[in-house]
Amino acid sequence: MRGRVAAATAAVALLLAGGCAGGPGPQSTAVGPAPVTAGPEVRAATGDAARRAAEVTAAWPGSAARQAWEHGYFPVEDTTEWRPAGAFRSGPDEAAYLSGHLDLGTTLPVSVSGTAEVRFADGSRLIVPQRSAKEVFAWLTGRSGVCATRCDGRLTVTAVRPGTTTVATSRGPAAIPVWEFTLSGYDRPFRYPAVRSQAPAAGPTADAFNGSATVLDSVSADGLVVTAAVPHRSCDTVRPGEVHETDLAVVLIGRVDRAPARACDGAPRSTPVEFRLSRPLGARTVLGLADGRPQFPLGRLG
Repeated sequence: MRGRVAAATAAVALLLAGGCAGGPGPQSTAVGPAPVTAGPEVRAATGDAARRAAEVTAAWPGSAARQAWEHGYFPVEDTTEWRPAGAFRSGPDEAAYLSGHLDLGTTLPVSVSGTAEVRFADGSRLIVPQRSAKEVFAWLTGRSGVCATRCDGRLTVTAVRPGTTTVATSRGPAAIPVWEFTLSGYDRPFRYPAVRSQAPAAGPTADAFNGSATVLDSVSADGLVVTAAVPHRSCDTVRPGEVHETDLAVVLIGRVDRAPARACDGAPRSTPVEFRLSRPLGARTVLGLADGRPQFPLGRLG
């Protein structure tokens, strides 16, 4: 699939821009006007970050993450929920929703098989365990939110029906089943996935590696240049990054010169950095330095 990374990236970008999910997405951060480039020669990784990169790539072959990435259901976008545009009529309604103050005014559908089907754009299908409507309702009402003890407003679920939506995955666009919850006074439903991601839980956070973690953005047509976002503070200087490569995976390492904290305004930044590989990326997977998870080029820096 990643051999066709340009086409896949375009498809995912189209999905995200088309609004298949009405829910909240990742918050954007300021991006520098021009990418920092690693230059024509590959900068091999060194130091503690390089040792961590070696651990990440060594763990990739035969891992559950690789199995899910290549053969399972691994979303590359937020699939927590999809709220309708303009979601709430009032602040009290939103507070009640976020605080789990929902009453059940209908019967929840019950699955006979306990399984559901994910359909990929290439025609392949995957049978996975179903996330029941009862589980979704328990999740909704189990949240503490913003007014857990002093909020009088409540919302009533008046109908729950099955539906479908399209999400971006490591294997391209996929149609997945969802539960559509209709709330009293609202015409359009709130939707929740009826299947769970098969992606393993994330590992350590990026903070554990002093800002050297990166987020993949795009891959050049020839596969030799990978662009990724490097997080940093407003006062820091972003330098050309380094690359750790194996036959199966690539880890990108950002390099940032830290300035004294007193020189910063506290605002987070994200600067694009171009990393040149020793050979085309091809079917190799880009893995995150901090969490070891595979990354997909979503093209958000533009």
